Amino acid sequence: MSPDPDLVRAADRNFIGSYEKLTQHQPAGSVGRFGTLTAFVTGLPVSFLNGCVASGRAAATEMGEAVDWLNERGYPFEIFIAEDFAAGREPWLAARGFERSRWAMPAMWIQPPAEPPPARPGVAVRAVDDRASVDELLAMQIGAGMPEPIARGMFAASFVEDPDVRIFTAYLDGRPVGNSIAIRTGDVSGVYAVGTLPGARRRGVGTAATWAAVAAGHEWGCAAVVLQSSEMGYPVYLAMGFAVLNRYAVFDRWPG
Repeated sequence: MSPDPDLVRAADRNFIGSYEKLTQHQPAGSVGRFGTLTAFVTGLPVSFLNGCVASGRAAATEMGEAVDWLNERGYPFEIFIAEDFAAGREPWLAARGFERSRWAMPAMWIQPPAEPPPARPGVAVRAVDDRASVDELLAMQIGAGMPEPIARGMFAASFVEDPDVRIFTAYLDGRPVGNSIAIRTGDVSGVYAVGTLPGARRRGVGTAATWAAVAAGHEWGCAAVVLQSSEMGYPVYLAMGFAVLNRYAVFDRWPG
């Protein structure tokens, strides 16, 4: 059965909206619109935090304007194109130094349950909602190797306090080892930035962090919760009950 087109469009809007939300809380953040394309720059020098999304068929002129706009801003970036339309733009992007990722990133959705399943023993999740919990999350991220300016940019105070954002830290035996973010756009919520420190993986931490973000969507009254899955997270999300809506081809341009 084909996914509901309205739900696919809502998932696309949430994906784009998550980047728009992050740009709102960054001093160098900006958004550009080029026909069916939305481009965004957070000002954080990480490729997956800058780029453009094409959820429909994008003309070469639109793609060229978006890439020029991104190049002018000087940050590394990625391009996400709905897989049904990627083949038509792949030669154009290849000629400009972009390479398609092997992994086609799935957009997935779930209807949030009233009560998520209990976490495994030793695993707990708490909301990041005050200065102490923000500092704890930052210390975990920086200690794991994230450059401090990027960590502080991603978890800026205004972003943490945004009413359409909920951030969570996951714990294993009392130690902070993971995180997740929920971002609301209208009546759809998205799960983002699910991560677990390497030494704590395969213990149910990422699953618990994801369920916490799903529960935030339920508390907001959202009818659906969506996410875009990494290759590592995909089997976890399938086991949780997420279903695939569509996929994005991801294009990177490597230095040199």
